[in-house]
Amino acid sequence: MRLLLTQYVESSRSYTNTLLLLQYYRPSELCVVATKDALVSTGVNKATHSYHQVPLPRSCFDDSKGSLLASHYATADSKSSIEGAALHNSYYLALGAAGALLRYLEQEHSLVLAVASLNVEFTGTSNHMHIDSASVRALELIKPIKAGTPRCKSTSTSLFRLLKANLLQPLTDLATLSMRLDSVEELVQKEDMHFNITQCLEKFPKDLDRMCGNFGLRPQKAASAPARRISAIVQSMILLKETLHVVAALQDSVGPAESALLQAIHDNSGHAVFAELLQKVETVLDQDAHSAKASFLNTTEQCFAVKNGVDGFLDLSRGNFCRITEEIHQLADKLRRQHGMDWLKASYSARRGFYLVTAMPGHKTKSGAAVPPLPRTFIKMESKSKTTISCTTSELNALNARLRDASNDCLVLTQQVLEGAVAEVADHLGTLHKLLDNLSLLDMLCSFAHVAAASDGSYVRPRCTKHGPIAVMGGRHPILEQLEDQGFKANDTYIADCSSFLIVTGPNMSGKSTYLRQVALIVVMAQIGCFVPAKFASVRMVDRLFTRIGSSDSIETNCSSFMVEMQEAAYITNHATERSLVIIDELGRATCTADGIGISWAIAEHLISLGCFTLFATHFTRIAELASIYPNCKLWHLHVDTADNRLNFRWTLKSGPQEAGHYGLMLAPVVGIPDEITQEARRIAHRLSSREVKRVKQRSNQEHAELTSVYSLAHKIKCLADNWAEDPDKVDPAPQLELLQREAKLLTA
Repeated sequence: MRLLLTQYVESSRSYTNTLLLLQYYRPSELCVVATKDALVSTGVNKATHSYHQVPLPRSCFDDSKGSLLASHYATADSKSSIEGAALHNSYYLALGAAGALLRYLEQEHSLVLAVASLNVEFTGTSNHMHIDSASVRALELIKPIKAGTPRCKSTSTSLFRLLKANLLQPLTDLATLSMRLDSVEELVQKEDMHFNITQCLEKFPKDLDRMCGNFGLRPQKAASAPARRISAIVQSMILLKETLHVVAALQDSVGPAESALLQAIHDNSGHAVFAELLQKVETVLDQDAHSAKASFLNTTEQCFAVKNGVDGFLDLSRGNFCRITEEIHQLADKLRRQHGMDWLKASYSARRGFYLVTAMPGHKTKSGAAVPPLPRTFIKMESKSKTTISCTTSELNALNARLRDASNDCLVLTQQVLEGAVAEVADHLGTLHKLLDNLSLLDMLCSFAHVAAASDGSYVRPRCTKHGPIAVMGGRHPILEQLEDQGFKANDTYIADCSSFLIVTGPNMSGKSTYLRQVALIVVMAQIGCFVPAKFASVRMVDRLFTRIGSSDSIETNCSSFMVEMQEAAYITNHATERSLVIIDELGRATCTADGIGISWAIAEHLISLGCFTLFATHFTRIAELASIYPNCKLWHLHVDTADNRLNFRWTLKSGPQEAGHYGLMLAPVVGIPDEITQEARRIAHRLSSREVKRVKQRSNQEHAELTSVYSLAHKIKCLADNWAEDPDKVDPAPQLELLQREAKLLTA
């Protein structure tokens, strides 16, 4: 029996990924979380209404219990996969769902599985790259490792969610990527259109998701609904009016667009429903009603959101609200004059209502006089300020109670007036969700275009292919190049079927880890539809991205550095495919040299035979011998200038092995190790490495050199054929074929 577990981020409110999986598997029953949150259940029900749903308590979806239960029934091969997924938190939602499903089968269908009979498989969605949580942390895709480094500055919460969803699961669909890149390229080229769109996007309310969520929750009757719920509905109506006013301007801004994706956004922004909703809202809402950040102003705006004369009782309640507010300010003036406290003022907070603020007794005023103690009628309130004190009086408390009642009366009557408009908005919630998706996507595309335009041409449009190589000319790290004052050193990358396994060597601080992360980030950026920091980039679609970077103990799981290394390596070897990109940095350095070399060699051979694109950074010089055995294994190093016995890092990637320069011995005298110890260390190191030098320099025999050349030529022919098959109208193979024929003649000469 098989159990397939899939976990993904649903980036749109249309639940596209969920619907695709349901259409593929056609389940007879769906186990779902029994939730009281109507916002979530409404969206899920629209996507799954044609399937029989079985609500289960949220406690059934515990990932820890699910992992244990799945491991209990799993086969021996599946147990390691489950343990690896639980360790990396890669499929915690899927494991929770697995536990709920297995318990449901036992309790409701009386189906008890035999121990070690369940074959558990972890799969991903067909149109997205899978990145495990360890790789997300190592590459700093969402959150920086160092505190204080710049964070994402998104203009809206919906953009942040969409960008996060794309970074966690980049696209693999070439058609979708092509449309995104077309849109970004057009926005870069048409600066005026890009500027106008950006100006319109900044006018939209920042949290449109919450606005739609308030409409999605079916409101209770105004008489029994809590004041906070009514306030949210009124605030959402004000935000909706502001949103619909900007939509028309946005449609005009996107009007000149020619790319298919921007044209689709333009058409969706002109939906007739938006004009109808705006007309309906404006018949009841005051034209001056707008959202306010200040707490009391926001409450006042909500109470006066409906036009005067629409409801007589509402007008009376507003008058009462204004009179009580005026009485509060008159009371503050009275207390100020009565006690000679010129510095006394009235403030407001949503939790306290109106309260009084005065200087701390004993402090000096502007005139130099000391602030007297509080009068006995004043009631001190909790305050964190060291220079002021918050207080109230019995009379002010009574006025606050009356003000809350008046405010609640206004909100209840306002909701009653707005009930018709709210119901109509709820009926078109799907269209509003689609608008939000379009706005988030457009905002993300504009952000991509801004990054590319601000780079002054140093970012290029990547060429995305299905079968080609990962070829990058002049690639740079997208974050570090912004932090380097003296410029970032660019490097080339070429990973193809004929060179699928790249060994990268070099001393510490030579830039190996930075280079590995740079390649991974360029691939991720290309597969979310963003321009990349390079002179040229061609990226083959990657289905999974794995990293093994860093060495540190795991206190939470009581694992040593070596145990963490082995667990991550096991996860990679068990889940990598020939379409994956694997980044491994310093595997085996947490154990003894012999064991580290043996483990690194064995895992390297496994990845070489698998054919997945791999960057393998190591300090073990023996690993370089793989390049003389396997034709698809290539050796590179980060160049270091050792003139005058000093380390001058060039951060430049070069072909071949590194020079046996004993970089550690060069650093020893710099940090103050005595000369006699350094000399003895140098003598021992030279004696131990005398036999290794010949292997490191990779003096391959003639037969191996010819085999490598033939292998490379065959791959070039295959790449040319693939490019011509993908776009026969743009690719002329004749010049390249002539060059390849000359190369073949040289090989046979």
